[in-house]
Amino acid sequence: MEFTIEDRRKNAPAKLKDAIAQGLITLEDAKDWLRTIHEIRFFEEKVFDLLGQNIIKGASHLYAGEEAVATGAIAAIQLGDVIGSTHRGHGHCGAIGNKYAKTEDDRQNHWNQMMAELMGRETGYCKGRGGSMHIAEVEKCNNLGSTGIVGGNQPPAVGAALAEKHKKSGKAVLSFFGDGSTNTGTFHESMNMASALHVPLVAIIENNLYGMSVPFSGSEVEGTIKASNIENIAERAHAYNVPAVIVDGQDALEVFLAVRDAVELARKENQMTIIEAKTYRWYGHSRSDPRAYRTKAEEKAWHKKDPITVLSEKLLEENLATQQELDQIRDKANAAIETATQFALDSAWPDPADLEKDVYVDETYPDDVIQADKANSDKVAQAAAAFETALAASTAKTKKAANEEAAQKVKQQFGMNVMTMGQAVIAAQDEELRRDPNVIIMGEDVGLYGGAYQATKGLSQKFGTDRVIDTAISEAAIAGAAVGAALRGIRPVAEIMYVDFLTIAMDQLVHVGAYNRYMFGGKAKVPMVLRTEGGVGRCIAAHHSESLEAWVMHTPGLYVVMPSTPYDAKGLLKAAIRSDNPVVFIEHKATYGQLGPVPEEDYIIPLGVADIKRPGTDATIVSYSRMAMWALDAAKILAENHGINAEVIDVRTLKPLDIKTIADSVRKTGRLVTVSEGFCTCGVGREIAGRYMEYEFEDGSHGFDYLDAAPVNLAAADVPPPMSEPLEMASIPSVRTIIDAVIKLING
Repeated sequence: MEFTIEDRRKNAPAKLKDAIAQGLITLEDAKDWLRTIHEIRFFEEKVFDLLGQNIIKGASHLYAGEEAVATGAIAAIQLGDVIGSTHRGHGHCGAIGNKYAKTEDDRQNHWNQMMAELMGRETGYCKGRGGSMHIAEVEKCNNLGSTGIVGGNQPPAVGAALAEKHKKSGKAVLSFFGDGSTNTGTFHESMNMASALHVPLVAIIENNLYGMSVPFSGSEVEGTIKASNIENIAERAHAYNVPAVIVDGQDALEVFLAVRDAVELARKENQMTIIEAKTYRWYGHSRSDPRAYRTKAEEKAWHKKDPITVLSEKLLEENLATQQELDQIRDKANAAIETATQFALDSAWPDPADLEKDVYVDETYPDDVIQADKANSDKVAQAAAAFETALAASTAKTKKAANEEAAQKVKQQFGMNVMTMGQAVIAAQDEELRRDPNVIIMGEDVGLYGGAYQATKGLSQKFGTDRVIDTAISEAAIAGAAVGAALRGIRPVAEIMYVDFLTIAMDQLVHVGAYNRYMFGGKAKVPMVLRTEGGVGRCIAAHHSESLEAWVMHTPGLYVVMPSTPYDAKGLLKAAIRSDNPVVFIEHKATYGQLGPVPEEDYIIPLGVADIKRPGTDATIVSYSRMAMWALDAAKILAENHGINAEVIDVRTLKPLDIKTIADSVRKTGRLVTVSEGFCTCGVGREIAGRYMEYEFEDGSHGFDYLDAAPVNLAAADVPPPMSEPLEMASIPSVRTIIDAVIKLING
């Protein structure tokens, strides 16, 4: 179906009387809209003043002049619908809070918490952690929150709409964003994804004509350029084959009617609509903005279309209110903001002792789960050894036959299945998709193709394309949509084909996924998994061979998991999917064919618990992923050929890191070797060694006290991964490298 763009500005202005007669609104609704507009306006004027006094600190991007958009749009939705806001989000937060206020006290408390948040007080909506650009009440108002990154709120809104579609909730999602963001990559990725996946989204572009200082489509001021060659952003709807509407963004009724129609279409047909609201901000981009890019005449012309004036005149001209009533509405709004200001000034500052609170959802595991993993791990190690012994003794003519023969012996002796790492990853997702209907998988080629490394093979056919969702090549949208879906109660597993491509999605993963919980005062949960793979081994050069785990380890709010065996891959991935924290799950591309025993029964491996894969007394080798297997190979040779008994620890979860297991081991052995495939500088090994050095034992001693030699850090060379196989293998530690390092460490 081909959709058109409707420019409603060409029609006669809508009348309140008609909307009331049709039962779309009541007179009280219209008066309340005016009150909300006044409250937002007074709030912004007060914030501007307080910024000048340095009572409110930081940056505030004021919404004054645009109030009709938030007020009219949010009036058009129902309780339970969802909104996503921007760095200029005071109006959205103000309007949605009013909608949920059941009493006058609720309404006043709402504005109190908004002002307190901007002042950085404990009583703020986000406990002072988000401030102006991240203000939101995500717990009670179905507000996805604000983001300080232009365009950063768009992908989560798409994910939220995908979640509502999946839940068949009948809810719609409003995504507010400015004209400046429509020139970012996330705009295209998000609109394209929303269109292609048919989600109930209404994209509301608040076109205030300027992205900071750059005019969207031109300015009379000499020296300015333009950001786009089109005047109406709605024209871009043609690229996504979705309906679009242009409205007068200064008229709350016009906005209400347009959004009402779009929301109805979203509910009934899961059809996205783009609404471009032509509006204007009275202030500059921020308080320090001199507005040199626009003329005084332009500002004067727009001020004649002030949202307060437009709605007030409708009420007066249609004989729906007297001037005295309008004055009372204004005075009541003004008093509310004055009260809110005093409330915020009287409120306490956050306690610095709570600085680290709510970065993560606190997760603990029953002792029996931890003990079961230890028992399983020991049994898996025995089964793995038996498998290798059976392989060595096999007389089968082919490798496949030998593997099947050895696997059958393991099955008979240990009751475990032998499977590849790839099969274990599939099995984990399969079981969690069956266990929890709110688990979905999304990403490039995850459906029909089964994933670039076949790690989702067969799942689309088994669970359907509404739960295993192929997406466009849109890493930022994939990661951001996973965040939005997680915020709305879904447990998405988003696949990024190569960890190298994670760089494109870092804004969404870090600034939205990792930070949301803390930034919104602990009121949000983001139970998502971002699956990807990394490492060298296929001679595909730097853009497809990196090990970037240290990058994501650096980020507060993320868990980072890297399995080394099929047993670990299955149990850790199942635990990651069930976690209430965002988890980056990184597999190694060279291990998908690696065979290993896996228990038949349902199990998880607790996140944050390391595994001692080989006990020892002479040195501690700490590693993860493929390097953990190479460390085991090195330890075996050290024992058999050099009489050195090395302990091998597989951390499995890099964050949270089980430093206690490492510390206890090094206190026993006196020597520490870390092995990583990531780059050496600022890498994982440096972090492990540093954490060990400062670790404090029960008796007050520290890790440093028990070292017999300086720690050794084996890591990838600080060069982009080369394509040529000899160079590629030379760029990372080898089994021989590990052996030589341990011998040198012990012998001096």
